[in-house]
Amino acid sequence: MGKIKRKSLSLKWSMLFYVPFCLPPAILGAAIIGFRTNDLQIWYRHNYPLSRMDFLSVYWFISYAQVLLIPAWIIFCIAVIGFILYSRELKKPINILLDASRKIADNQLDFKVEYNKQNELGLLCTAFEDMRSALYENNLQLWRSLEERKRLNSAFSHDLRTPLTVLRGYTDFLERYIPDGKITEEKLLSVISMMNGQISRLEHYTQKMNTLQKLEDIVPKTMSIPEETLFDNLLETGKMICGDMFRMNGTPDHRNIAVDMELVMQVYENLIANAVRYAKNSVTVNYGISENILEISVLDDGKGFTEEMLRNAGQPFLRDTKEPDKTHFGLGLYICRILCEKCGGTLTVQNQEHGGMVTAKFSCG
Repeated sequence: MGKIKRKSLSLKWSMLFYVPFCLPPAILGAAIIGFRTNDLQIWYRHNYPLSRMDFLSVYWFISYAQVLLIPAWIIFCIAVIGFILYSRELKKPINILLDASRKIADNQLDFKVEYNKQNELGLLCTAFEDMRSALYENNLQLWRSLEERKRLNSAFSHDLRTPLTVLRGYTDFLERYIPDGKITEEKLLSVISMMNGQISRLEHYTQKMNTLQKLEDIVPKTMSIPEETLFDNLLETGKMICGDMFRMNGTPDHRNIAVDMELVMQVYENLIANAVRYAKNSVTVNYGISENILEISVLDDGKGFTEEMLRNAGQPFLRDTKEPDKTHFGLGLYICRILCEKCGGTLTVQNQEHGGMVTAKFSCG
């Protein structure tokens, strides 16, 4: 036969539940003490008819023994029941909470606070678990942010070496040949032009990095706007960037949606700009809203994404190794992913039969 499980009671009702178990032994013990001391008094009077003073002293002691023993026995019974109540209802949750508090104080958050009774201490353990879980998620997010910032700084330092090395080579070249007049004006202008190109690349790169540093401080400002307004902006921006190769599928409803239009447009412009760089003949945008999720998919008919780009989509400094444009640093999709997550959505990358597709989702409820 299976065990019968008693429904969890509150501590107040648990105390009332245990009290009746204390009464029978307390009453029975008190009765036994009373009867036995009375019998002892009778026996003493019958067997020891001593002088009045001796009789009174011993008799007095026997008479008042029950006055001490009965309360002592009742207190003992209450203590036993209290100990049982503590062992069964209080000891385990108190130890769980003490252990959890020590671990939290030591920043050890990879554990769970579990206690299956739904009494006051069970609710307290549940609240402790909610607090631990929130702390764990916050610390994990902070750790990821610090790791990502460390990786960005490392990549930033690494990518700065190339243009700086090139500029150092050009300056060494000019210092060596200009004093002796061994360089023509045409060659000098060519070197200066190449140096300007590297300087422009550095400026562009630092601007991008400055944008990344500010991403963490962005707080979406959600506003209710007509859906037609957003759709028209997407359509006009797509035509302006892509020209005749632009196509858009989807129809807006006559309703208002709650989004940060500026952030949505920033993501959209990045995706469109990326798509037009790789497209051969067309860039297609699929627009739709389902279950309070705004979904914008941008497709191009280019060569699609490499396996590495699909695996690491949305990571910083992700770019095609054969990318001819040296001012492209592979930060666009990373910025889009961060902005989508800020708006309660996601960014996904995949290949289609002809070209690649990037889908941005935003919460619009």
